Amino acid sequence: MAELVLRSEARLEACPGELFALFGSGDPSLGWLFGSEAETLRPGALVRLTLPLGEGAWVAGTARVQRCMPGRRIDLVHEAPWAGRVVCHLDALSDGGTRLRIRVTIDDRELVRLGADFGLHSCADVEEWEIPLGLLTSLSGSAGILGRSTVNCAQLAVDEINADGGMLGREVRLVVADDATDPGVGAIAMRRLCRVSGMAAVVGMHSSATYAATSPMAVANGIPYLYTPTSEAAATHPLLVRFGERPLDQLHRALPLMAEATGGTRWFLTGNDYSWPRAVGAAAREVVDRMGGTVTGEGYVPLGTEDFGPVIAAIGDCGTDHIVSSFVGQDHVRFESQFSASGLRGTTRTFAPLMDDAVVEHLGPAAAGIWNALGYFAAMDTSENRAFLRRYRDRFGRCSPPVSAAAEGVYEAIHTWASACRSGGGVEPGAFLGGLRTSGFRGPRRCGRGGSLESLLLGEATPSGVKVLDELPVAGPAP
Repeated sequence: MAELVLRSEARLEACPGELFALFGSGDPSLGWLFGSEAETLRPGALVRLTLPLGEGAWVAGTARVQRCMPGRRIDLVHEAPWAGRVVCHLDALSDGGTRLRIRVTIDDRELVRLGADFGLHSCADVEEWEIPLGLLTSLSGSAGILGRSTVNCAQLAVDEINADGGMLGREVRLVVADDATDPGVGAIAMRRLCRVSGMAAVVGMHSSATYAATSPMAVANGIPYLYTPTSEAAATHPLLVRFGERPLDQLHRALPLMAEATGGTRWFLTGNDYSWPRAVGAAAREVVDRMGGTVTGEGYVPLGTEDFGPVIAAIGDCGTDHIVSSFVGQDHVRFESQFSASGLRGTTRTFAPLMDDAVVEHLGPAAAGIWNALGYFAAMDTSENRAFLRRYRDRFGRCSPPVSAAAEGVYEAIHTWASACRSGGGVEPGAFLGGLRTSGFRGPRRCGRGGSLESLLLGEATPSGVKVLDELPVAGPAP
């Protein structure tokens, strides 16, 4: 496989041990690599970086420690906004200084995706014997922390389909595009996917703001669009197939259980300022009113917000018992980290409809005590989930990001698409939709025909991950 290799070398006065000790400190004056954030350097540990794009532009990224030799070498595997590897050598010099050698590698498949994202060429050159299947997800921007595990789970599903003979004798080819957690970028990426010759379907794992911009494009091009994350009600069409949780499903039993556990009755609603968090807020008001509780206030901020001080101050001033927090990705991490640092966590409990295993890893101890209800958590104690996680680790290794609910939903959607196409006798939209009415896929989640969720899991964040507290029935028709 071809790859792009970038090399850099510098002589520094500090000795290798001193330089090594600085790695992961979070000090931006040390540069993009040594100024990264890392709590530990064990294999698989998360590393946050701010990467240079040139001409003064920077982008947030994540990586994982692959190998570490104290004072001598650090190997990282990049996750977002692109996949690749970084190898850093620290060679001792006779004068007590260090020769620092850095090697960055990106393989050709990732270069093809990045080139398409920048509009340099089409998404993919698909062979006649391949069936293209699109994945539109967030590999950068606020929701970028969910992107790599989502791509991994999508690729795992495609690998399993191909290992089982492919789709009606042809191999499935995954074509990935990044919406950068931005509806405008998402629309451009969707247009490129729709132009791929023979595109069978597009799987979407991104914000509902992007979905509002891209779903009409799928319909206009006659391409099935399988939308997987938790989302609010939206326009319906036979080609628009939705798999995720609905706000009322998540809240209607979970909020009363939280109120029962704490004895509190006062709720504050907050999140990013677009359609899904607003829908969560509307559903929360309905549930709180039904419980006889009180909504003490609401506060919504734009995607990409970094300072949540005003919202946190408003929560503290209200004397609130609970928060319904509908922030997305990195915004969720920043808000919960700042909220925990404020000291309010001890008196105010949080229900967060997007809290999953990936978010908990990024939050660390600041996540403790947050509740959510989703169709999937990695702690599901079922034979299907144990086998799924084992296949994931075998395919992507110990340094792979944890499986999130968002990523697992994509895995099941792709298998459901394949099952429906086989049942319908083809990958054309009519065959897929006909097969979807009678077929299904038994994966880790509890799903019925067509991928509809039959129940949700109530989970609580702990220092060691998400603990499953209970299984809850869905509410019924989506709000």
